[in-house]
Amino acid sequence: MNRFLTIMFALLLTCVLAGCGAKTYQVTTKAGKTYTAKGSLEYDVQSETYKFKNDDGKEVILNQEDIEVIQETK
Repeated sequence: MNRFLTIMFALLLTCVLAGCGAKTYQVTTKAGKTYTAKGSLEYDVQSETYKFKNDDGKEVILNQEDIEVIQETK
């Protein structure tokens, strides 16, 4: 029984720590559209675009000039 509780505690701790490490960002375009990015955004210097995955797991690519603001959310 003690071993079971230790394993359950370790799994719970792992889930809590993984949840704290996942950041989300809200990206608002100049046109007023808002995206939620799961994880960090990747910036391509050559094409001047940001690439990220949205809530649905789909890849979104936006030009830097089209972005109004990028905010980290909690």
